[in-house]
Amino acid sequence: MNGPQESTRPTGTRKVVEHVVLLQMEEDLTDEQEKDMLDHLYSLQYHYRGILAVSLGRVVERMPEGVTHAFFQRFPSFEALEQYMNHPARLKVADEFISPYCKGRIVADFEAEVEDDLEPLFRRGDKFQQGIEHVVLIKVREGASQAGTEGMMEAFNALPQQIDPSVIVQLTAGVNLSDRSKGYTHGVLVRVPSEEALDTFSKHPAYVSVFTEKVLPISAGLLSADFLVDPVTKSSPL
Repeated sequence: MNGPQESTRPTGTRKVVEHVVLLQMEEDLTDEQEKDMLDHLYSLQYHYRGILAVSLGRVVERMPEGVTHAFFQRFPSFEALEQYMNHPARLKVADEFISPYCKGRIVADFEAEVEDDLEPLFRRGDKFQQGIEHVVLIKVREGASQAGTEGMMEAFNALPQQIDPSVIVQLTAGVNLSDRSKGYTHGVLVRVPSEEALDTFSKHPAYVSVFTEKVLPISAGLLSADFLVDPVTKSSPL
């Protein structure tokens, strides 16, 4: 996995790597198996200190693609993500609590920028205690211009300045560099505080404009999933 080339970053921001996984779990997954999976995924942050932030949960509505659950982890670099992927604790959780019940997965790994402060970087504080993660994966069609693709990403990243902060808690977006992307070339992750906020965000003229003017003209496919941020155990079960 190779990260994008270095570029000058604006003052007051920090580069991070977002790791988003959409899971297609078996229909007969029990409540106990689901809880074990989510608890163990959450607890991986205690075994690998390179994880800066975590959220995970069940999708709000079952998707046509069969996506049932999702989780998000933030890392300081692609090197940290690579180390995590080979960490014994992660491999144990994947082998024992995910793979036996998983029919498929779609992964987005992308570099993004967040405010260089403790709460937004580590996703701490009251506004991150609950809410919904809105995930958008985009397949940019072959032959799309670089200007069009860059313009789409710039438009997504500008949304927090155009929409009230009570609606968007945090937004990150970037080029998907995962080898398990299923063809999705770009990823967007939006944290909103509630279902009402998600509805407001989805209907906001600025967001609608990004899709109609920037995404649809160059898109060969879209996948959107919303997952509730579940409360899970705060201690490690491993």
